[in-house]
Amino acid sequence: MLDSLHPRRPGGRVAVWIVAAIALASIATGVGAILTQPVLDPGGLLGDLQAAAEFSGTVVGFALLVTAWGMRRGYRLAYVTAVGLVTLAAAHGIVQFRTLSVPLVVLSLGGLLVLVATSERFTRSSSLDATQIGALLAIVGVFCYGTAGAYALRSGFDGVESVVDAVYFTVVTASTVGYGDVHATTETARLFAVSLVVLGPATIAATLGSLVGPALETHLERTGERTTAHLGRDAEAVESEFERGIRIVALGFDETIAHVVAALSKRASVVVVVMGEDDPVRLPDGVTAVVGEPTAEQTLERAGIETCDAVLVGTEGFDAAAAITAARSLTDARIVTVAGSDSTVAGGGSESESDESLEQEGADVVVVDPEAVLVDATVGALVGDRDPANQSSASAASHSG
Repeated sequence: MLDSLHPRRPGGRVAVWIVAAIALASIATGVGAILTQPVLDPGGLLGDLQAAAEFSGTVVGFALLVTAWGMRRGYRLAYVTAVGLVTLAAAHGIVQFRTLSVPLVVLSLGGLLVLVATSERFTRSSSLDATQIGALLAIVGVFCYGTAGAYALRSGFDGVESVVDAVYFTVVTASTVGYGDVHATTETARLFAVSLVVLGPATIAATLGSLVGPALETHLERTGERTTAHLGRDAEAVESEFERGIRIVALGFDETIAHVVAALSKRASVVVVVMGEDDPVRLPDGVTAVVGEPTAEQTLERAGIETCDAVLVGTEGFDAAAAITAARSLTDARIVTVAGSDSTVAGGGSESESDESLEQEGADVVVVDPEAVLVDATVGALVGDRDPANQSSASAASHSG
């Protein structure tokens, strides 16, 4: 009972939901700021920042939704980006000087504490290479260049008086929309507009090409690999099983989940990750084995976990919590864990392998091995266990018999 009083660190899912909540609050606050008057209406640069925050808060909110999706996949880059955007969301709430922005500030500050506490949950490396990162930085640089230049040269533009006007001119010009409501009136302003027209579309095109191109190429390569006959042993077996329809990936193989795997093999394609080729493992017919550590991302990727329909996790012989965390960072599929006789139910195992801990790591369902429950209840009844919980289990077992 005392273990339940120990403080628990929030899981990765909590951080994802917090970021998503801040995103929605930022969008709602930004829209509300446009429709309401601020408590304090300063002038000058602070007033320009306040006006900019009225609409940019919604942009930050949508960006946070994207980072929440990346965090759901376990990407470290998404986590770092979320920390920066949550901080920016809090700053937006402060600069807007509105009562309705108070919840956003409080939620953002609380979210930062949760993100700090869950830093180690997001370790998956980003697939962006140096060229893609450079392209993203280039488009940010062009945006900053256009905004700063237009605001500095506002006297040479008809229609640019504030930072918001400068941002509007930059976006409209760089995207080649060109409404024509803002135009240059001096030679210097015209030359600046020309430079923005040249840099903007070229940078946007290069960024989209560097980001979308590799992703499309990877997708086509994977599609081609599935139809190629000459593949490696693991990949060939995994892809051949893909054609059977529902795909299940089982992490670990022991007596606890052996009967589950045998039953699944008759209704779905099953790939089992085993610890080593020398392990005394006898897999049912039609089940594919992939040798490797169940907690290693490379092993899980070879097993095809990113495209599977569900994941089955045993709890004997390896760190089940770490395997669940690794699996959850690679897939959104349903994860079911079977707690065997060596887990907390029968043997009083460690806290890290308790049902609640496994669910916190990302397991959707934790199934207790009925044989383990029966053994535990029977032993308690035979030796006269004084533990009320065990007595209740023994009584329930005897009545069910």
